[in-house]
This record gives sequence, structure tokens and C-alpha cells, in this order.
Amino acid sequence: MTRQVESVGRLTTGRDALPLALSGMIGVGVLLGPAPAAAAAGPWALLGVLVALLTAVCAASATAYQSSRYRGPGAAYACVRERMGLLPARVGASAYLAAHVAAMAAIARVIGEFFLPSASALVAGAVLLLVVLATTTGLRIRGVAAWLWVGLSLVVVLLVVAICFAITPAGGPVAHVEPGASDDSAVGIIGAGGVLFLAFTGFERLAAPADEADRAPWVSIRSATRFSLIAVAALVALMIAALTYQLGWERLALSPMPVRDVLTAAAAADLVPLVCVGAAVALLPVLLGTLESARSTGLALVRDRELPRAFGRTGPSGTPYLLDLVLGVAAVIVSQLVDPIALLSFAACALLLHYAFANAGARLLLSDGPTWPMRGACLGMGLSVVLAMSMPISAMLTTLGVVVVGPLLAGVVSRRWK
Repeated sequence: MTRQVESVGRLTTGRDALPLALSGMIGVGVLLGPAPAAAAAGPWALLGVLVALLTAVCAASATAYQSSRYRGPGAAYACVRERMGLLPARVGASAYLAAHVAAMAAIARVIGEFFLPSASALVAGAVLLLVVLATTTGLRIRGVAAWLWVGLSLVVVLLVVAICFAITPAGGPVAHVEPGASDDSAVGIIGAGGVLFLAFTGFERLAAPADEADRAPWVSIRSATRFSLIAVAALVALMIAALTYQLGWERLALSPMPVRDVLTAAAAADLVPLVCVGAAVALLPVLLGTLESARSTGLALVRDRELPRAFGRTGPSGTPYLLDLVLGVAAVIVSQLVDPIALLSFAACALLLHYAFANAGARLLLSDGPTWPMRGACLGMGLSVVLAMSMPISAMLTTLGVVVVGPLLAGVVSRRWK
């Protein structure tokens, strides 16, 4: 029997379901995403929030419909495999797993930066291993515990926003900077939307749960997903506005850790330890949720013998400890080699590629179904491709490498255990 922080039955209401999504969404995308968004679009970064929100709405709708048809782990992967074929399924799954490994590494590095900046990489590795150890015991954050962590995340974000607006920046407000020639381009806005898309991921924990105990009725899924996406969009927009008011677009674009830098700039350095520790603690369930999401697709690959069957072995808690360990160790290695913002860009690019395939699979699934969801899947597919193509060259090249190597390895494993 899986041990849980809060006893869980089948979810029945949107109120029960809502923290499942929010506790996985209010993370590095909100705290760190404004910096690369400002670097991409300058004063127009807020428009990137709208682009990211629209893309996330389409992806969430497609994922929910796929999960209603394909129950169990890896609903999007299963749909793409049946509707589009083996190779697209392998490409999408490879991108999804790589994106979540990178996201785990980025979250852990940010936690390390908040706890102990002088040894952030070591702290990141330790946190990742502790989270993997916790999952082997069957730890799941649900119910009241999830609401408490959502509350802590909101307190941290709103405290930073309040400090930024309460204190006049040195030299007067600096947010009203005239856009440069390159800042007002559509490419910049799309680029900001691409990296901010990562702030909305986590909805799949609600829209496509691997565990039936986490599955809510359709009406609850729709209402809770809609509310969580709008809430996160509002938080991201507030954070961008607050950070730019205090730092200005140029300083924000260059900041490796905006929350810490803005508190120092706002003469609130005494609050840095408190806010940083609160933010680090609030990110722990996000890290756990990211691992749970990666595990879902990993288990689907094990089921179809695209990954070694040994990865599916479970311990007394019913958790696939070996799969979790492999994902965690991969994240530890990546966290030691790459800085958080680069990881953020790659994770967003790879996830967008995955959701391009997921939306395409949903389009085929819904070809004889409701008109608007099918059109939403088409729109989501197009937006995902456009946003992925607007990401930095390094992120696109790394994603390309993943979707070449991943399917090849899956083919080798599949032949070995055929």
C-alpha cells in the first residue's frame, strides 16, 4: 500500500483536484522564467505570458481527452503510438523524459542557490537523491498537505511582489524602458512564450494521472485545470511586472537568480534568507511532482518494452524504485554540468516538441468527436512547433540530439527484449 502524506480516495471535486496541478506548477517557471523571458522579448515579455497560456490550454485539453481514452501511465505516449505510429511515439516520449530530467535538475539547482549559493550544485545533487529516496517509500503529497505547499508558494510569490512594488527603485521607477529595435519583434514575444510555457506544465498530473486514485470526474478536471492555468498566468504576469519595476528589463534579463537580486535591489536584503528558504521549501513538491510525471511516461515505455523491464520493478511501497533512481541520477549529473536558465530553455523546447506530437495524436483521436477540441488540438500543435523553433539554438540542437538518440536506444532495447 502506497504511503501518502494525506489519505486519498478517488478525487471527487475541483477543490480536491486543484492542488494536484497547482503544487506542480508554481515553481521555477514562476520564480526564474521572467529572466529569460525578458532577455527574449524585453518590455513585451508580458505578451509572452498570453502566448504560453494559450499553448498550455490547448495542450491540457488534448492531454485530458487522451487520458479519458487511454487510462494509466503515459496517456499521450499511448495515443501517439496507436494513432501515429511507433517512431513519433518514441520521439515524443524521449523529448518528454529528457525535458523532465532537465526540469528536475533546474529545480534542484534553484533550491541549491536558495539554500547555499556557494555550493548550489552539491545541494542540488543531495536534494535530488533525497527526493528519489522519499519516492521509494511511497511518499505522495496530496490533500491538505498539497494545499499547505500551494499556500507557501503563494506567500513567497506575493511577498516578493509586495516588496517590489512597496519600495521605490533607486533612481525612480525603471520599468518604462523604450523598446529597442529587436525587442518588439514577434520572434521575441514567441521566444518569451516558449520559455514561460514551462511555468504551466504540471497540469498533466490532473489532466492525465497515472494513478486512478488521482483521477477526478471530467467536470472537475475542466474547472480545476482552467482555474489553475489562469491563476499561474496571473502569478507569472505579476512576477514579471514586479521584477521589472524594481530591476528594469536589462537587469532582469541578465539576472541568474531574479528573486534574490530583486530583494537586494529593493533594500530588503534582510529578508533574503527568509524568502529564499521559503522558496526552496516550496519547490520540493514541484520536484517530487516532476519526478512523478516523468515516471508515468517511463512506466508506459517499460510496459511496451521500450525501456528495460527491470525499470518497472517495484518495492514494498509499489513504487518503481529503479526507474526513479535512473531518472534521479540522470538529473543529478545534468545539474552538475548546466546552469538553471540553460536547463529551463532546453526543458521548455523539449516539452513543446512532445506536446506538438501529443496535440497531433489528439487531433486524430478527436477526428470524429467534438469540433472545438479537435481545432484546439490543431492550434496547439502549431503553437508548440512555432514556440519550440523560437528557443535558443543550443536548446534546439540539444533537443534534436535527444530525439535522435532516444528512439535509437528504444529500438535497441525493444529488439533485445522482443
